Amino acid sequence: MAGTVQSSKQVKLEVYIPTGSTQVVQSHATRLTTLAGKTICELSNGEWGAHRIFPAIRELLQKRFPDAKLVPFTEFPVGTEKIDNEATIDRVARRGCDAVIVGNAG
Repeated sequence: MAGTVQSSKQVKLEVYIPTGSTQVVQSHATRLTTLAGKTICELSNGEWGAHRIFPAIRELLQKRFPDAKLVPFTEFPVGTEKIDNEATIDRVARRGCDAVIVGNAG
């Protein structure tokens, strides 16, 4: 015969979130004081118009900072999934990028 078991013992459960946590100390990279003499790389998520807007930005930056080196987005993978990975980050680092313009024109 089945019955009900009653207990006066209290049960304590501890639950851990398996995803972990990260404390954000600084939400953005420290701003550069100038772009003069810096290497500026472009990353495109592949949205419509990037092939128009990046050259325009590049031209304006080159006029304002003639000694800056600009690396066009065409030298990197294109597309959100392709630029959001360790291989692209390593590639940006190997190119000596001091700043990165991530964008689209969509």
